[in-house]
Amino acid sequence: MRNHSPAAAGTVPDTSKTSASTSATRWWQWMLLYPSLAVTIVTAVPSWIDHVQAMKIGVSSRDLAQAQEQRRLWEANLECAQVQEIQRIRTNHNAEVGARVCPTGDVLLQMKQPDAERASFHWVSAKTIEQRQVSALLRPAPAYAAPRDMGVTQVSQSVVSQRWLRPGLLKQRVRQGAGCFDLVINTYTGSVVRQSPVVCTATF
Repeated sequence: MRNHSPAAAGTVPDTSKTSASTSATRWWQWMLLYPSLAVTIVTAVPSWIDHVQAMKIGVSSRDLAQAQEQRRLWEANLECAQVQEIQRIRTNHNAEVGARVCPTGDVLLQMKQPDAERASFHWVSAKTIEQRQVSALLRPAPAYAAPRDMGVTQVSQSVVSQRWLRPGLLKQRVRQGAGCFDLVINTYTGSVVRQSPVVCTATF
């Protein structure tokens, strides 16, 4: 007759599978017991993702969507930004404002305040322009009299070359008059990160 000997002394039973199963069960029990907390955690995930993305590109969370839209418009109209010359107008208050209208209908605005060393850029999409036109048609236009002493000076600029340094940073060589200068533009915010005068024929 075959003898059934007891388990050898010192043998430790394998409880890893049991522990894992127990942990999983407790997790689901916890989720069921506290559904409101579970919903809060799940809904908070997109907010944290947006927060991380905003920190990565250097903007606040509330400005993330606008920053991403600005970069999209730069990418969509990159060829237009180089092909078309921009006419900047210097007003009698010494501010400079220019606009470049692209075939897509999107408009690139360039603005320089009197006390600013560098200009800034801002895209206005064709969709936004259309929406504003509709809103303007639905309300009465106020009477407007143009000032008679509105003296302006035009400043012509053209982009000679441009290339991406990395996502969100665009380098441009701009010709103005007889000289050139290089710009590094943050395409999320429209701010000029760096500007330096260069010889127009220098390596780009």
